[in-house]
Amino acid sequence: MAVAALRTRQRSSRGVPVLPTTVLREVGQQKLLATRICDLELRPQGTLAECVEQVIGELRAKGITFVPAFYLGDDDFWTADRAVSVNIPWYLANPELWGLVNDHLFEYTREEVLMYLRHEAGHAINYAFELWRRRDWTQTFGDFRRPYRDVYNPNPWSRDYVRYLHRAGMYHYAQKHPDEDWAETFAVWLEGGPWRRRYRDWQVAFAKLEYVDRIVGIEGACRGNPPNVRLGLRVPYTELKETVAEYFDIGDALDQDILEYRKDLLEIFERRPGQRGASGRGLSALTANAQSAARFIQQHQNMLVDRISRWIADSDKRVIVRFLRQLQALCTAEHMVVRDSERTEKLVELTVVATWHVVDGIYRLS
Repeated sequence: MAVAALRTRQRSSRGVPVLPTTVLREVGQQKLLATRICDLELRPQGTLAECVEQVIGELRAKGITFVPAFYLGDDDFWTADRAVSVNIPWYLANPELWGLVNDHLFEYTREEVLMYLRHEAGHAINYAFELWRRRDWTQTFGDFRRPYRDVYNPNPWSRDYVRYLHRAGMYHYAQKHPDEDWAETFAVWLEGGPWRRRYRDWQVAFAKLEYVDRIVGIEGACRGNPPNVRLGLRVPYTELKETVAEYFDIGDALDQDILEYRKDLLEIFERRPGQRGASGRGLSALTANAQSAARFIQQHQNMLVDRISRWIADSDKRVIVRFLRQLQALCTAEHMVVRDSERTEKLVELTVVATWHVVDGIYRLS
């Protein structure tokens, strides 16, 4: 019937069928969904291209001519350890992919992307010019060689640290490690704005901002060619073998397993205030100090995958990653959040539930 309907469509003067825009868009989207990610021809377009150019312009305006090696890669924003390559999630490359991730995984705004880019640029600049080796850097931010841990216990009342990715749900991220403290402080300084007024009563955080302003803006510690241009480990999108549809888990009908995942997630996480079914307890506190549960899962993805695959001998890491993406999608659809004060507790619960479902998926215990 669909073929017959298309044949009756109006034809152009050259005899070529003229399809409605909606049909062409649907055909194009189906082709995109069926394409392996590694076979896509991606480059920053639209909003992402504008964001990258804006951050590069901000660096140059501060006298930093070196540009980090931005590239389109796997999940999340990250910078290779003591190297200068900055990973940007492949699914933000163009408006169509950006719309898919916002609809099916979790939402990114233009402002959030700018914030992540500034933060990661801070890491890359630190590594490129080896600022972390300076004695005054260590005196200001702490020991760079301190062990890096995914789970940390921040002091939510501390004024010793700036709050930047705080606005994107990465609460008290500067307290995670001296390197993150630097990157957050650098991002605030790079963005500009009234940081002197905003942090004037935060004595230690203000001193850190002034340190960045002095060594980078006044002394010119980041001008010219850096001593370190090592790219480090890179995971470009051309290594991702899944199709776009497989990555976003699009097209499958909701089955009993998905319903079970949803039930368990709702027992672990709360819905954001104002959403249907939200509990309503502590609304103001939850609004101020709650992170997206989908982002929370993403932040701990590597740890969860490593632990679960280690505990379950027959588990495939790709299966675990795909399962975690299903959880992210459900958290986004249900507007689930995790309170800042309950992060460690919820991570334990999530790990237990995730391990059970992966074991059940392999051995069908239920």
